Amino acid sequence: MIVAACIVTGGTAFGVVVAATWGEYEYTESYYYKPGAPSALEKLNFNSDIGQINIKYNITPTDYYAQIDLDIKVVGGFVAGKSYSDFFYPIEWVNNSSPISFELDTKFNPVFIFGLTHRITIDVTLRTDVIYDINAFSSTGSINMNVPDNILLNNTSLGTSTGSIILNSAKNTTFHGSLGMSTSTGAISLYAKQTNFTHGLTTSTSTGSLILNFSQCVIGDNLIGSVSTGAISIKSYNMLYMKDCTWNFHTDTGSVDIRILQYIEMNANITGTIGSSTGSIDILYDDSMSSIGAQFACSVSTGSISYTPLGSGGMSILAGLISSGDYSTATNKYTFGVSTSTGSIEVLGRSL
Repeated sequence: MIVAACIVTGGTAFGVVVAATWGEYEYTESYYYKPGAPSALEKLNFNSDIGQINIKYNITPTDYYAQIDLDIKVVGGFVAGKSYSDFFYPIEWVNNSSPISFELDTKFNPVFIFGLTHRITIDVTLRTDVIYDINAFSSTGSINMNVPDNILLNNTSLGTSTGSIILNSAKNTTFHGSLGMSTSTGAISLYAKQTNFTHGLTTSTSTGSLILNFSQCVIGDNLIGSVSTGAISIKSYNMLYMKDCTWNFHTDTGSVDIRILQYIEMNANITGTIGSSTGSIDILYDDSMSSIGAQFACSVSTGSISYTPLGSGGMSILAGLISSGDYSTATNKYTFGVSTSTGSIEVLGRSL
């Protein structure tokens, strides 16, 4: 009873403090980068302890090579009477020449624990006629990047500690350098249509899902994805490869869903592994060309392996080896090792 009374008394006192210090704080500011001597490659670094980083391109022409719009709104206890310096350290803004750097660091403040509302957004607007190296990281928050048609980027790195990452890429966009997306806790999503990935893609998340959706893309190197706890979903439609490449995707705990639809020449051989330590793996494969074949070498420790023909079929299963009838004679092939320790493997396929 004494302990309960202390808890109630303490909770009441804390509630009184929160109510007495309730308030609202807003802050907006814009930052601009316009180099005196533009570089052939502009390098941009964005780093934030908290908040959402949105990267987009200008719709109408602009003089600035980069514009950063910071928008902060905090509502809750411990906010009344506070100023910017009570929540954040001064912005680090280095914009004399490339590489530029924008950094938002938070101070310890109870509002970030007990605050009712936090809206901290960093909107980055880039020019369509400039080539960038982009390095963006948010410790607690998300990153959204939207790339329109006909954009050329160099190296791109998007990362969070806790928060999601979403990248949308439109047609005729080229990632000429490396592309990496990683988070400790959060989902990673990529939606790419008619996009060129010259140096492939590397993705990783410890806790969260991985979604990769490729449509009519050109791949120049390996596709790699790893998840500790979470599902993997990959959709591949009419891919064109610049050379022989590798797919490696694995989750420790979670399901894997792979869909490969190949109705045009792929011009290379794709090998790799698809795996889950604890979880089921579902594969849908379909091609319409005798020059393309597929083979899935499946293994499970505890679970089952099954194959279901898609329409007229053209594939067969023998002791866990699922192959298209034209695999041995095909010019280009998908060849995967598929494994799970605990879970089933189901392949729905057709190869004409």
